[in-house]
Amino acid sequence: MGEPKTGAEFGGEQPFNCEDEANAIINDVKAHVAEICVSSKLASDATQIYLNIRTIESATCCVQVSSRGFKIVSSQYDTIDEDPRICALLRNGQHQDSEADEQEEIFETPYALLDRISPRYVESFGNQLCQQLRQLQQMRTEFHEEDEEEEEE
Repeated sequence: MGEPKTGAEFGGEQPFNCEDEANAIINDVKAHVAEICVSSKLASDATQIYLNIRTIESATCCVQVSSRGFKIVSSQYDTIDEDPRICALLRNGQHQDSEADEQEEIFETPYALLDRISPRYVESFGNQLCQQLRQLQQMRTEFHEEDEEEEEE
């Protein structure tokens, strides 16, 4: 009767693969950051991996990627800060003495994280989207012009 079906084939969630996830993230956002790479100094395992990111504005951070999401762990590459206020300062752009800053903030997507820490990420992403839409419009125009030429023949 064939091979047994996995949870993923039944519409279930696929297991989290840190390396694959990190590579997909890097390829997806590299055009919108100054630099992004897997940390060569912090140990990764089957449940988490660390990315070093420098934004277009030149802010640096180290981000933990796990099945829970994306968490800023330091404002420096290859580092995990013990003091959560340092990470809160990077996320919020200013220091506020509130308990909310003390709580860890986990972002569901790399886009949400970059949206919070890099205003120019949003601009870069929007510009790329506009460019892709213009290219699509140009392709459609060329396609319709070809159709009209064929109809005239």
